[in-house]
Amino acid sequence: MSDQTTRRGFLGKTAAVGGCLALPGLRGVARSAETVGDSSSIAINGPVTVITQSLSTDVNPRAGTWIYITEILQRAGVFFNTISPDDVSSLLGRSQPIVLLAGNLPLTTEQREVLTSVVKRGGSIIGIGGTSGLDKVFGVSRGRRLTEGWMKVTAQDHPVTAGLRSSLHVFGGHVMSTGSAVSLADLESGYQGAKGNAIAENRFGKGRAILLAPDLLFSIVHIQQGVSVLQDATPSPEGSAPFNDGELKSEDGFVLDWQRDRTTMPSDDGQVFLEPITDELREIIVRSILYVAREQGIALPMLWYWPRGLKAIGHISHDTDGNEPQKAEALLEVVNRCDLKSTWCTLFPGGYPREFYDTLKDQGFEIGLHYDARTGGTETWWSKANLILQHRWLMQEAGLDHVTTNKNHYLRWESRLDFLRWCEEIGINSDQTRGPSKRGATGFPLGGSQPYFPLDDQIESPRYLNVLEVNMLTQDLVVVCPREYGKPLVDSVLRHHGVAHFLFHPAHIQKPHVADAFSELVDYGRTQGLEWWMSQRIYQWEMQRRSVKAEFDAPDKFTLSAGKQLSDATLLFLKSREEPQAITINGQAAQSDQLSRHGFEFDAVTMDLAGETKVQVA
Repeated sequence: MSDQTTRRGFLGKTAAVGGCLALPGLRGVARSAETVGDSSSIAINGPVTVITQSLSTDVNPRAGTWIYITEILQRAGVFFNTISPDDVSSLLGRSQPIVLLAGNLPLTTEQREVLTSVVKRGGSIIGIGGTSGLDKVFGVSRGRRLTEGWMKVTAQDHPVTAGLRSSLHVFGGHVMSTGSAVSLADLESGYQGAKGNAIAENRFGKGRAILLAPDLLFSIVHIQQGVSVLQDATPSPEGSAPFNDGELKSEDGFVLDWQRDRTTMPSDDGQVFLEPITDELREIIVRSILYVAREQGIALPMLWYWPRGLKAIGHISHDTDGNEPQKAEALLEVVNRCDLKSTWCTLFPGGYPREFYDTLKDQGFEIGLHYDARTGGTETWWSKANLILQHRWLMQEAGLDHVTTNKNHYLRWESRLDFLRWCEEIGINSDQTRGPSKRGATGFPLGGSQPYFPLDDQIESPRYLNVLEVNMLTQDLVVVCPREYGKPLVDSVLRHHGVAHFLFHPAHIQKPHVADAFSELVDYGRTQGLEWWMSQRIYQWEMQRRSVKAEFDAPDKFTLSAGKQLSDATLLFLKSREEPQAITINGQAAQSDQLSRHGFEFDAVTMDLAGETKVQVA
């Protein structure tokens, strides 16, 4: 092992995160089991093995984000094991393992020889961010380092790259030249002029190798979490997103490109971030795993994102700016008419009469915080102390024992991760501040539709912050952007199976056509197979889902263990052959449905998971 990393340092970081659906937390000592899960939450002997390495940022400034592979796979519901490069020899005893190298790892000659042998004998390997010295296995020759670029798909029909629509903006990693490998995507010239291959497939011996040469892991974290917000961002060139408004906000940290990353909307020729780039970068990784598993004939199991095989989830929040009871009642009437439960983010000070809060609680709505660090008074400027004060105020005013959700007033934001650390410390479980305030930034300027746990990569031992981020797509159809934007945004979320989060203010609900646009949006989502949830339900579902762990006796025989009951969970089994798959649950034949997800066909079984569940596929 290189002197740039140690076995003890690596295991200290991965002990709490190894495996599918271990709850977020990258500390050497496990955090509370109720919030993060313990260090034994791993998938034992799973068909997918992740190898990554703890490197000093002095060696590679992006290496701290490579452990984000665990968040990506946990969110996708892929069962996996995590090992150190020191333990790669254990793969020699496995039958056709699928190995994923998270980062361009400085492997030793012996470690590279083991991985070469694994692929020669019929296993598969997926590399992210570089070849880790396995150029021959990947069938490429080493190219130059990449600063920034855009991938362009060249294999439109390949399962890994088919149907991708976004600009595929990437940061870091490498640009390669193909030898024996087949190119699936090239890299268009970035600002530094790098050109070459970005994604390639190679047959090597009896096995298969997929190279994702750009650093997709850093790219996802970089786009989602952005840069530190200390000044206004550059406004859009056509003036539809005047970020230079003297108000520091979450979108001032965005890193995307105004020209290359937006899409023209046919309704008004407006430019918006219609395609969720980080969703597609995540899917490229997941598709690569599914593809090699199918080629190896493995009925790879996955725990689907949502209950009952739902395609996606919708979420509507309300920021109570002005705290006008009459307008709140008007909005509540519209929401109830739509048979919808939503999240009310309440602005300090003043709030609503206690009777209205009681009505919201009695009717099953969520009351969240709308943290005000914009007004600028003694208690309304940017500080942790004021967040604590406003959080306590809301619990007292509304008669709450706990506040799950927050969205910042005007999407105020400073620095990079400070606010999320404050939320974690206070006990706010979910934030929805990451989103656009301007029409020209509508959509996905800060990532995608997948809810995610942010990575605190600014400390020596990076860890996940126990605050689920749910990005917002737009504010107030009709008022901020045309109502015609709603359906295409929902369609983008449906394609990627995330959360379609829209904000409607009580202050605007009585303006012409706003209530109609609200109802139209809700109805359209439902006709497309989407359910509308409150923020706290999204968080609770995700935490329960991530409490599930698995132990494999064989690739097609395993036991699931659920710490808490997960109702209507959908377990997917990759169809690797045309013949029907016989699935048994606890020794009883299970009825399955056919689902197409991520471009692959699956057998799907929906069930309640509680305690131990034994599963077998024949």
